[in-house]
This record gives sequence, structure tokens and C-alpha cells, in this order.
Amino acid sequence: MSNRQTRAGVEKLQADSNPASAASKANTSPAHADSMPQWAQDMMSEVKKTNAGITKYREETKAEMEKWAKSLEDNTKAQFELLREEEVRLISETTISLANEMEARKKEVDGTLNDQSDSITSMETKLKEMEKEILKLRGRSEDLEARSRRNNIRIVGVREGAETGKKPSEFIAGLLKEKLGLSVTPTLDRARRALGARRDGAGAPPRAFVVRCHYYTEKEEILKKAREMERTPEGRNGRIHIFPDYTQEVNNKRAAFKEARSLLRTCGGVRYGLRYPATLVITPEGGQTKTFENPKDAMEFIKKTLNPG
Repeated sequence: MSNRQTRAGVEKLQADSNPASAASKANTSPAHADSMPQWAQDMMSEVKKTNAGITKYREETKAEMEKWAKSLEDNTKAQFELLREEEVRLISETTISLANEMEARKKEVDGTLNDQSDSITSMETKLKEMEKEILKLRGRSEDLEARSRRNNIRIVGVREGAETGKKPSEFIAGLLKEKLGLSVTPTLDRARRALGARRDGAGAPPRAFVVRCHYYTEKEEILKKAREMERTPEGRNGRIHIFPDYTQEVNNKRAAFKEARSLLRTCGGVRYGLRYPATLVITPEGGQTKTFENPKDAMEFIKKTLNPG
């Protein structure tokens, strides 16, 4: 075979090895293969066999890969299902355990609360009893203090230092006899200034005198004369004022009626007074006597009934 024939056969073979070219040629000239040399036909047959083998191998590989992928997917799903079931089981067990623990704690707390409730109820009962006892003791203490002041009076308006160089009790006894016009000098157990710093400044009110009378009847006589003196122009302009020596609690209760008493002063023909310890008694002109222990009730009565000016 010449070199030209050999070159032509190789080019033919390369052209036939291209599937598109081969298909084109096969479609355009089916009889062309029969004109090829034998050795080219044999080579083309081998190429076709090789291509067929490659195609089969690809199909088999694809089938194997699809089978492996399906197996992997099934296995993954199975593993995931097992994990999910295990997780659900663990969560369920944990939830049940927590629920049981919570129930046990709830019962414990309920029991504790019941015990605490019983204790609180018992303590409230005891507290109420103690409050009653304290009120009773406070009442007794107030009564004892009031009794200890039963013979006491307070004198307001005595100039600071007026008693200097004299026994306070003798000085006050002479002052009371002089100011009130008493027939005899009262017998005083003791007299002293109220506790506190001395007030010597200009315009500063002097400290009150606390005086204890030896006889209760003399103390009542002094208060009676003092009230009579307050009713006269000379007495109202006098320098001293005399009051019973009440306890602080009684003074606070009586002071609560200050506004009501101020209104009553503007009501003509109305008699009023404070009954011990702190009861306001009001007698309208030609009317029925009323008593009040609450300042608010007294104010309402005065404003609605007496028409204060």
C-alpha cells in the first residue's frame, strides 16, 4: 500500500471516529462504508465496540450510583428516625421526671403553706390579744398618770425670773391669793417651771408653772376663781391663766376641738364646754344638749344647725 493510500485511510478513520461526522456521513451516504478498506472497517468496528462498552459502563455505573444513593438515603432516614425516636424518648422521660419533681415540690410547698397559714392565724390571734392587752395597759397607765396629776394646775404668763430669791411654792401661793382674791393662802406641795430652756428673749413667752396643791378642794376652788376671772374684762387682760394639768394624750384630744370652740364663740346664746377627758358639750338656746367625742361631727353640727357668724 502506498503512502498516499495510508494517509487517506488515517484521515478517513479520524473523520469516522467523530460521531457527528460519522452520523452525518452515514445519513448522507450509507454505501460509503462499503468503499472503505478492510483494515479501516475493522478499526471502525473496534471503535464502535469500545464506545458501546463505555456507554454500558456508564449506564452500569449510573445504576450502581443510584442504587448506592438510594441505599444511603434509606439508611440516613432510618438513622434519623432512630435518633428522632431516641430524642423523643429522652424528652418524654425528662418531662415526666420534671413533672413528678414539680408535683412533689408542689405538695411540699402546699404543706409548708398550710403550716405557715396555721402559724399566721395563730399569730394573728395572739397579736389581737396582745393589742387588747396593750390598750388595756395604756388605759391603766393613762389613768394612773391622770390620777397623779389630779391635784395639779398649770399657770401660764408668770414672768421668767419673778420667783428668783423665793421658794417657788411660796411665791405661787402668794400670787394665787393676790390674783384670784382667795380668802386664805392655798397650801402647795411644790411648784416648778415646765421643763425646757429659760426664755429671756424679747417677746418670748415664759415657761408655764406646774403646781401641785395639797388639797383637791383648794385646787378646784382655784380653777373656779380662774374661770370667773377669765369672764371679766380685767381678768381677760390679766397676766396669768390657770388650767388643769392634763396628760399629753388628753391635751391632744381636747386640742382637736379648738376649731369647733372657735366657731361656737361666734354663735350667740349657745353654751358649751369640754367635759373630761375630751367631750364637747353644746347647749343651743332653747334647744337640747348635744355631746360630741369626734371633732368632725361637732363641726358638722355647728355649721348645719347653729349658723356661726
